[in-house]
Amino acid sequence: MTRLCCLAVLPTALCLELDEAGIFAADAARDIFVNERLALQTDRNVFSLYDLKPDSVYEVRVGSERLVVRTAACKAVLDPRAFGAKGDGISDDTSALQAALSACPPGGLVRISAGQYLTAPLFLKSDIAVELGEGAELLGHREISRWPVLPGLLPDSDGVDRTCLGSWEGEAEPCHAALLNFLFVHNVQLYGRGVVDGQAGFDTWWARPKARFTGWRPRLVFMVECEQVILQGITLKNSPSWTVHPLFSRGLTFADLSIEAPSDSPNTDGLNPESSTDIVISGVDFSVGDDCIALKSGKISMARRNVRPTRRVRISNCRMKDGHGAVVIGSEMACGIYDVTVQNCLFINTDRGIRLKTRRGRGRDAVVRGLDCRHLRMEGVGTAFVINSFYWCDPDGKTDCVADRNPRPVDDGTPSIGDIHLSHIDAKGVRHAGLYVLGLPEQPVEGLTLDHIRLRFDRDAQPGEPDMAASIAPVARLGGLIANVKNLYTHMLDIEGQKGETLTLENVTCLT
Repeated sequence: MTRLCCLAVLPTALCLELDEAGIFAADAARDIFVNERLALQTDRNVFSLYDLKPDSVYEVRVGSERLVVRTAACKAVLDPRAFGAKGDGISDDTSALQAALSACPPGGLVRISAGQYLTAPLFLKSDIAVELGEGAELLGHREISRWPVLPGLLPDSDGVDRTCLGSWEGEAEPCHAALLNFLFVHNVQLYGRGVVDGQAGFDTWWARPKARFTGWRPRLVFMVECEQVILQGITLKNSPSWTVHPLFSRGLTFADLSIEAPSDSPNTDGLNPESSTDIVISGVDFSVGDDCIALKSGKISMARRNVRPTRRVRISNCRMKDGHGAVVIGSEMACGIYDVTVQNCLFINTDRGIRLKTRRGRGRDAVVRGLDCRHLRMEGVGTAFVINSFYWCDPDGKTDCVADRNPRPVDDGTPSIGDIHLSHIDAKGVRHAGLYVLGLPEQPVEGLTLDHIRLRFDRDAQPGEPDMAASIAPVARLGGLIANVKNLYTHMLDIEGQKGETLTLENVTCLT
């Protein structure tokens, strides 16, 4: 049954979701009424209402569904132009923008009006809201020297490194500060119809994807040790590396965003929560150069310092285009990932649809449990569903231990995957493989359900790698390979157009 719910309450905006209303969008636009006046027509299942008054009650109606919501209160409104910002795209507005953010009282709103604001990294603080108005653009400086470096670790009074500040691919490393930094803050909202453009390019940050500058490449938005943060409505584009990276944070909402980067830009993942909990990702439109969403929990060095898994993530009504993977778990997941729901999402031309990647050496706490994916539609994906326990990217992955397909002893480096449910998934135009599952022979995937899965293949597909590991040969229109799985359950598995066998099982025990 369709249900109208509120995702984000802001001082001058609301974001709502029609839950269980189909996949990403309806076939036709719906009428959205506010206080019984037509306010919006949209086909999207997640939508936003703007130009509202703070601390005011609104009744929102969509068809027979009604919801009464009060907008957030607002103590004061600050305009960065009053602090000297020009918004002409040429003047350096960093100091004026930072002054407005720093001067904003608790419960206040920094309102950035239409204009182009050239800026170096900015640092937000607790208990404020920032509204990027329609036509407002924050433009990242193209001069790399303007982006300061955050240390990887901060020492305590005894000189012991305890607090992680900079992070690169699951390790505590010095990194250039993000354009927007949420460091140790709570109750912050960044919202509106504006744009945050990192202005990265192949002549700047993207020129050296695997080498440091002064530090590693920055994110566009970086959060560490944050609570109750909302990002809503805005467009985030051209990040130097990962676009949005929450680390060690909880209570996060990402709603009705657009996240964009060229399809050939390196490591421009869309949204990568790492060692974070209680996360909502709804109505986000992705088109990026790497994974659209990648759930992570650090490499084993982070787990040895403090085991902080990623838990309770809800992903709904998102559209993922052109990335390497639509929804990905790993490969840096040494602290574990638990209780993830993906529903009502649309994947278009991604290399993989749902993708789990890990390898020996990630650690005994590298556990994936409770992945529930349902009501998904895929169009033109390379491989619809992947579990790869032999993922070999990065220098430490290209070892005999990682590549060995024979059983090895279970030890402190052995990861574990189980309790995976896929249901009501329709994939058409699949190019390489429908299902490609490689569990470890010494630690099989424990519990894999495939229920109401419909796979159709691209007749003109050319061979390609279904995933990245040693000894994986390019394939085209492979129905499914499932290896090293304990307790596989299949129901209504509908596969047509494949080459050869529909499904190949190796070292698999099945439930009836």
